[in-house]
Amino acid sequence: MHNNNKFINRFLIYQKERFPVVVLLFTTLSVVLSSYAISSTFVVVTNAPLKIFLGLMSAIICLFHTRVIDEHRDFNHDSQHHKYRPVQRGLISRKELKYIDYIGLFIFMCVALFYGTYTLIFGLIVIIFSFIASKDFFLGEIIRKRFLIYNAVNLIQTILLQAFVYSIFINWWYDFSILWLHLVFVLSNSTLIEFIRKIKIKEEESTGRDTYSWHFGFKKSLWIYKLLIIINYSLFLLTMKLQHILTILTFTISIIFVILLLGSALRHLRLKDKSSERILLLNTLILYIGLHLMVYFSIKF
Repeated sequence: MHNNNKFINRFLIYQKERFPVVVLLFTTLSVVLSSYAISSTFVVVTNAPLKIFLGLMSAIICLFHTRVIDEHRDFNHDSQHHKYRPVQRGLISRKELKYIDYIGLFIFMCVALFYGTYTLIFGLIVIIFSFIASKDFFLGEIIRKRFLIYNAVNLIQTILLQAFVYSIFINWWYDFSILWLHLVFVLSNSTLIEFIRKIKIKEEESTGRDTYSWHFGFKKSLWIYKLLIIINYSLFLLTMKLQHILTILTFTISIIFVILLLGSALRHLRLKDKSSERILLLNTLILYIGLHLMVYFSIKF
């Protein structure tokens, strides 16, 4: 029992640093809820609470699986350039993470089997793609050296996971523009999180050349990020407009989120410190969660 408690304590420290479960629960739940709402506009979704719960759990499991893959695939790189990370400093081993991952994948595949053929197909595609990604698409340094392409290809996992979530709510991929539009909206939201995570102030840049700020420079990266915000918000407005749920209230609330985020980006551009970085990340999460929840509440209430 003592060893188990010790492992739990170590894992709690690990997740706080590398896989913040509390944050991921809020962000992932908002996506699952908006996916459910969009799906319910053209099919009757039965047992919605159970499907929402299993969709959330499956998505968290898949995200953790991706993190474990990163720990194994990037081990040598991180050992050289990020020696302070939990695995590198010996807090937790890759083998221990793999055991947790195996349990999660078993649950993931049980959910896939439970909801039928199409969910199983998408679930298998997610797992197969993750295996290929874990091998750097069998291209090794050829693709790893191409930072933008490498990150873009890895974002395909977001598309596949989102398709899996849809398949829990619907039993066929309907050819409706709103479903495809929502998929692109989810991808753009994920891109915001991915992009802001890899913009670092000069003092925090690593020698690994694995940030957008290293490749583009701090100032240019933030300007690109602001462009991504505008694209993301445009996709949100288009989704709401096509669903006939864009009201003065939803527009007002959403534009406040956008203004706050753009303002925090400008503030971070000027101050370039840890405090402004945290505020920028917080506002990114607020926009991410807020827009998805507005889709959900506007359709379901």
